Amino acid sequence: MLSTAALLASIAFLALVAAAVPGLIQLTRTARSAEQTLGAFEREIRPLASQLQALLQEHRNLAQQATRDLRQVEALAARGQEVLGRVATLTSFMGSLGAVGRLVGVVQGVRKGADVFVRQLRHRRR
Repeated sequence: MLSTAALLASIAFLALVAAAVPGLIQLTRTARSAEQTLGAFEREIRPLASQLQALLQEHRNLAQQATRDLRQVEALAARGQEVLGRVATLTSFMGSLGAVGRLVGVVQGVRKGADVFVRQLRHRRR
């Protein structure tokens, strides 16, 4: 009886090993395939990562340059606004003296437009 049980256990173990071998072989193939795929993925990602870093740096540089340019435009617009204010004052004075009065409305309109432009520029910068 003991030898029969040992024989049955041996046969069961042999059947289990026989059933597990194809699964283990397939698992090995899958692991090798995954290793190759990950290696290819790593080879592709490294250059892309360095290109991405370069693009991000270029973006930072462009953003800084745009900020500097906007500050210059703002300064020019403020200076233009100041000049237009002086011209408006001058034409207002001259308008009171004679026929130049018609230009007063035009200059004041241009000044108001410059004020709106500067206000919008400052608002966008924030």
